[in-house]
Amino acid sequence: MGPVHLDAEGAEVRARLGARLGAALATSVEVVATRSYAELAARMSAGSAHLGWMPPAVFVRTEASAGLRLLAAIERSLGDGYRGVLFVPRDSPVRTLTDLSGARMAWVDRDSSAGYLFVRHALRAAGFEPSELFADERFEGSHAAVVRAVLRGDADAGATHAQTRPRPATAPAGPQGTMIIPELQVQGRPDEIVLAAWAPYAGADGMRALLVSAPIPSDVICASRALEPSLLERTRDALLGLHEGGDDPDLLDEVFGGARLLPASTLDYDPVREAVR
Repeated sequence: MGPVHLDAEGAEVRARLGARLGAALATSVEVVATRSYAELAARMSAGSAHLGWMPPAVFVRTEASAGLRLLAAIERSLGDGYRGVLFVPRDSPVRTLTDLSGARMAWVDRDSSAGYLFVRHALRAAGFEPSELFADERFEGSHAAVVRAVLRGDADAGATHAQTRPRPATAPAGPQGTMIIPELQVQGRPDEIVLAAWAPYAGADGMRALLVSAPIPSDVICASRALEPSLLERTRDALLGLHEGGDDPDLLDEVFGGARLLPASTLDYDPVREAVR
């Protein structure tokens, strides 16, 4: 996996995941966290890892050149859509995208779908060229670091992830002040933010969304060339059944932020390929 769960508690979680998957495959499994997504991609490309949990952009950048095989996608546990969000502090004088002219912008990483690619793509779709709109663009390395940079005042706006669901037709606009763009219409109803990455640091209402991207496909579990082709189906079945049984029912949600793994097609990631381009 990439740079997540890197603390001591994360080591314990990884050990539990390895034990669960190892039991399903009747073999030993070691779950390792890399220090960057570049390292994750390099290890999968070199075949020094058999399986990888990869964000969508890292997967599509690496899939063809590394010969990766998609096995499963992670089901999100909240909301119906996982999206990128461009946000500002609740009390910011910035009210529209035009007000961002000359602003300092904080991004996560060039390979982050929610924290970079999809938000930039949405800005261009709204008629704004990011390199011309912002006076300064910085990369913070994580979603938490982006939120903290905006909280400190080191950046005027940031990009992160949020989960959304259709707002009932009779419900008023929520406190998030989300700007609704045409691609966010679901059966004629606008979406509302269920949970945004800034909530643990600034509270649910501490930031205000100015722009919400199109839906982003889920993270994936894929196999490298190191996994024998004869083991692909068995491994896929084991991954898809990880949520069943066991005495640790919250493990998958604790690790992945989703309660189970689902079948997936590489065609599901065409929107990510477009954003990368």
